[in-house]
Amino acid sequence: MKVSFNSKFYLKRPEAETETVIFARISYNGYKLKYYTTEKINPKYWNTNTQKAKQNREFREHFEFNQRLRNIDKTIYDIFRKYVNDYNEQIPTPNTFKTLLDKHFKKEITEITDKSFIQFFEEIIKQMIMGGRVQIRTGKPYTKSTIQIYSNTLNRLKDFQKKYKRIIDFKTIDIDFYTEFLKHLTKRLKLANNTIGKDIKTIKTILNEAKERGIEINPQSMSKKFSTINEETDSIYLTEKELIEIEKLELSGNKTLDNVRDLFLIGCRSGLRFSDWNKITSKQIENGMIEIKLTKGDKWVAIPIHNTVKRIFEKHNGNLPKRISNQNTNDYLKEIGKKIECLKENTSKTYTKGGMRVTTNYEKWELITTHTARRTFATLEYLAKTPTITIMAMTGHKTEKSFLKYIKVTPTEHADLLHQIWTERNKLKAV
Repeated sequence: MKVSFNSKFYLKRPEAETETVIFARISYNGYKLKYYTTEKINPKYWNTNTQKAKQNREFREHFEFNQRLRNIDKTIYDIFRKYVNDYNEQIPTPNTFKTLLDKHFKKEITEITDKSFIQFFEEIIKQMIMGGRVQIRTGKPYTKSTIQIYSNTLNRLKDFQKKYKRIIDFKTIDIDFYTEFLKHLTKRLKLANNTIGKDIKTIKTILNEAKERGIEINPQSMSKKFSTINEETDSIYLTEKELIEIEKLELSGNKTLDNVRDLFLIGCRSGLRFSDWNKITSKQIENGMIEIKLTKGDKWVAIPIHNTVKRIFEKHNGNLPKRISNQNTNDYLKEIGKKIECLKENTSKTYTKGGMRVTTNYEKWELITTHTARRTFATLEYLAKTPTITIMAMTGHKTEKSFLKYIKVTPTEHADLLHQIWTERNKLKAV
């Protein structure tokens, strides 16, 4: 017997100005069934032609939303096929099919809403690991490092719950919890402020997810007092002289270090993130420009090819060396930096840990990481008086405020820069 099956998604109230329910119109072997899902959306974010959410900055969760619709669509068909197979090619009536769908989807809703906060958190991490959950902005799977951040937060919550015998659930996460948890992270675990900030941000993300799924949360968790901690840290950048020394360093006897050095220099001369270094190919170079779509932000940028980048491409015959992991690259960068005399100068890093201001002394090479490349590019261009808006167009910073916090310019360098501007201004006046 030939089996036909088709399902499409529609809005219950397409003219509404607020969220409306999405239903599936299912057609199979002469039968029709209208089945309401648990998903809702504002019609202004809905594309009637593609029957899914539009890609819209105001509706940033469109990737994940559409993935849930695909999962629902697949599940509906799988339930239908299972019935047909189990009952010797018999086709279910609409009432029978609806009962089967209710049995699955309503059970799923109950299972989700019946979970405790910790169980819900565990489920989110499980979805990340299995690839069933994607990043809202990019639609890509979560990285291992992001999953690790979520796992660390969950483990610290479990530790807090066990030590203080405190129940952590959706309705108990309030300002009192926030205050006590901060004290636990600060005084007992003596964590740095930015690590604590990641924990609070992650908790707020999980609570928002629960709220979107219809789970009732404590309104105090949405209060301004339930805020994420963020502290600007002392990060380094490399000077022009130091970059020249890195490029000049003889590494022909160690191919791995040589390759890492070349990729790092491309980052320093282009402002690209580590995740974009190895995406550059000869196809993306045209008319003296690198044109590439950034991994973060999903934005196209055009960057002039620096002479250093040109030399590196020629050295590798247009094919850049294969990139290794971020952690291994960081280790190799320190090995390279240790070989350079000018990177052995003393520098310090100050941050808050355990509620106390801590200053640690290092040699500069010890602080070099893959991210130093991007910060170096932005800072050197700023000191060279390249217009801020031009640098931002290449680094992808959206606001001048965030860009100026990102670059690392000392008070002395600011003074030198202003002195240069005054000197040039006086020359113009004298003409």
